[in-house]
Amino acid sequence: MSEPLTTEDQLPPQVSLNRVLVIMTVIVAVGTIAGFVFGPARFGAGVIVGGVMSFANYFWQRSSTRAIFEQAANGEKPMLLGVRYILRYVAIGLVVWAIYATGALPIVAVVLGLAAFAFAVVIEGLIGIFSSFNRQES
Repeated sequence: MSEPLTTEDQLPPQVSLNRVLVIMTVIVAVGTIAGFVFGPARFGAGVIVGGVMSFANYFWQRSSTRAIFEQAANGEKPMLLGVRYILRYVAIGLVVWAIYATGALPIVAVVLGLAAFAFAVVIEGLIGIFSSFNRQES
């Protein structure tokens, strides 16, 4: 059996997950404020819409994944749940397409808001890297 690279205690997954959600909220809030202050109001609104879609995507994905694993653990084939998991991409894609097709909001702003989760994960990773450097130096 292979040994872990570090023997230091890691953050519990829930703490890290909660921090990602907080970072995501801050990113959407800062992006929205910046959009309203430095650009047209439509840009700020686009970031809000994208951010809401990002949160919806996250929670939909989380519940779908959990249901798939629970059903698989019971020995069942999660075919319908797998479709539900993929359906979220279709739904988000249709909303983004509708926004783009109608020109209701700047598509760049919507996509930036939608990317809030990705930005939050990168920031959380950087926090983890730099905090591990600080623990090693101590």
